[in-house]
Amino acid sequence: MSALSFSVRPWLLLCLAVVLLATAQVALAHQRLTVAADSNRLQREVRQAGDEINRLNIELAMLTRPERLRAVALDELGMRPPTAAQVVNP
Repeated sequence: MSALSFSVRPWLLLCLAVVLLATAQVALAHQRLTVAADSNRLQREVRQAGDEINRLNIELAMLTRPERLRAVALDELGMRPPTAAQVVNP
């Protein structure tokens, strides 16, 4: 009986090794898919952030145009160009 149990043991170890390797393969495949999904999500977020930066730069350029600032100062803030008496010459 001990001879039979000795000959079964290598097959049992081989089956166990195959099961462990298959489990590891499935776990690695799952991890690969998770990392790929995270990578795609991060790339999309980077692209969206770049689009937002471009939009904000355009908005900043529009808001700081000299013509617009002059119109806001005159119409909304009631500012006027300084008179000669208000200008200080260094």
